[in-house]
Amino acid sequence: MLVISVKFVLNPSRFLIIYFSLLSEKINIPNKRGQVLSACLDTPEGSKPKTYAIFAHCFTCSKDLKAISNINYSLSVHGIAVLRFDMTGIGESEGIFEETNFTTQLQDFAAVTEFVSAKYEKPKLAIGHSLGGCVAINSARSIDSFKAVAVIASPPEPSALSVKLKKTREQAFKEGIAEREIGGVKYKFTPQFFEDIESYSLKQDIQNLKKPLLILHSPADTYSHISNSEIIYDLASQPKSLVSLDDIDHLMLKKSDARYVGNLIGSWFAKYNK
Repeated sequence: MLVISVKFVLNPSRFLIIYFSLLSEKINIPNKRGQVLSACLDTPEGSKPKTYAIFAHCFTCSKDLKAISNINYSLSVHGIAVLRFDMTGIGESEGIFEETNFTTQLQDFAAVTEFVSAKYEKPKLAIGHSLGGCVAINSARSIDSFKAVAVIASPPEPSALSVKLKKTREQAFKEGIAEREIGGVKYKFTPQFFEDIESYSLKQDIQNLKKPLLILHSPADTYSHISNSEIIYDLASQPKSLVSLDDIDHLMLKKSDARYVGNLIGSWFAKYNK
């Protein structure tokens, strides 16, 4: 259990001291395949959350990506408790990565949503970063409790990953398995991974979402081109919002950048938290 405390003192003789603490609690959540997912619930300490959100991390990232905790810090200031978790075979979660695919990620998202709904209350906000944005949109479309969706640097189709991993895909189909190093970690891919992710159409998910959608993307993102956000925006129905993140990098490595993103999401969602 981790508590981060911050004090803001403008002028003690004229202003009250504002004190804020973020409480992070580690949780183990079983999925439908009998594996244990490692999760962390970030909440504002000392006050009851106004609502709950589920955060889907980017491909091969984990819940411990610093940007996620910084985003959640800002969301907690807005009274939003956020459950971040490791997908199967990633980070501290059980499972073998090469046996996973986009379908298992959707199943994991559904499992943690069900857990939060049963233990706390039904989450209303789905958040996803990069490929996690595709997970968030698909999940929110089919899970009634979600009232709004926010995606960060997301592709318009999950199959865009097959294009980025073109050589890995070719090797997997030719030899039955392929290894690729991503972020200093080696991952193994089998043909079923690519077959599965290419079977999904996010276009249909976006068109059928029918829920408020916030799209955040940076023109400085060298991994996911900002044109992806424009495609998503054009497909989505109103209400929808597209915000340029100016010079923020794909992983939002600067604390101030990630907290800015969190504040944008928190302020936007306030209108739909009913």
